[in-house]
Amino acid sequence: MFQLYQKRTFSSYMSDTIAFFRGYWKNFFGNYIVIAGGMIFVLCIFFFFIFRDMFSAMFSTENQGIGYDIGYYFSDNSGLFFALLAVAIILGLFLTIISMAYPIAYMQLMENTGKDKFTASEIFEQLKRYLPKLIKFALFSIGVMFPLITLAVVISAVLIIIVIGIFLLLLLIPVSMALYSQMLFFYLHDDLGLFESLRTALRMLFSKKNFWPIIGSTAATYFIISIIESAISMIPYLVIMIGIVLSANDETKGSNLTILMAGLYIVSIALSYIFYNVLMINQGLIFYSSKEQAEHTQAFSEIDLIGQNAE
Repeated sequence: MFQLYQKRTFSSYMSDTIAFFRGYWKNFFGNYIVIAGGMIFVLCIFFFFIFRDMFSAMFSTENQGIGYDIGYYFSDNSGLFFALLAVAIILGLFLTIISMAYPIAYMQLMENTGKDKFTASEIFEQLKRYLPKLIKFALFSIGVMFPLITLAVVISAVLIIIVIGIFLLLLLIPVSMALYSQMLFFYLHDDLGLFESLRTALRMLFSKKNFWPIIGSTAATYFIISIIESAISMIPYLVIMIGIVLSANDETKGSNLTILMAGLYIVSIALSYIFYNVLMINQGLIFYSSKEQAEHTQAFSEIDLIGQNAE
């Protein structure tokens, strides 16, 4: 059984993330596809039509070999384009929240049941219990968290003129990810209020013992995921771009390649949602480690077990 409550360092955050997926990847991702796969498919269909038409317009050669002005494309198809885009954004936001909550539900089921394998229905029931809070969290994110993060980005950008802003901008990415994820863990797992969850996440993140291991682990995990995603999509992308250049005067081949290019983009979108689970599991290990440091949950559990065996 995978041990959630355990004091961890930077190296153990990374090694335990790998160990988790080595042991449970089939059950974890299999159930994720069952629960979220339909939404990912619908989202990909919306983006496919958006990207396909946009790329077709960009690389059109009808105007004596000159690409069609993309500005005319938006003005000529504004109603359909923005309707598809609005639906895709709403669905994407909802899918993002579900994707963030899924690892929390999975780990909480491991904690509560003592099992390490679950059915999709068990996880879905846990997510249904989260749903009202997830809606509140989404609204809080739009109204409070996103403006705060935007303000921090603006301040860091201004400070670039004195060099320190570059460091702050680089640091802001893992800090924002960790803070946002830990707030959601505290909100769903500990049943705290929104502002109390934010305060608790801030205290945990900016403690002397935790800050650099958490930020380092978050940054390293995000970097590894980005490298893997880029490696998967970059080679097909380069092949397609070369094909577009070589088929500049061939309308049929150009049309087929723009479809392939749109398909590549939606594959990248689907992969980003799937791989985001890896980052959230890493954040879950950070959460349970900080709980162990503060509350010694595992230590007390072992003491109780020794007492029961002695009796």
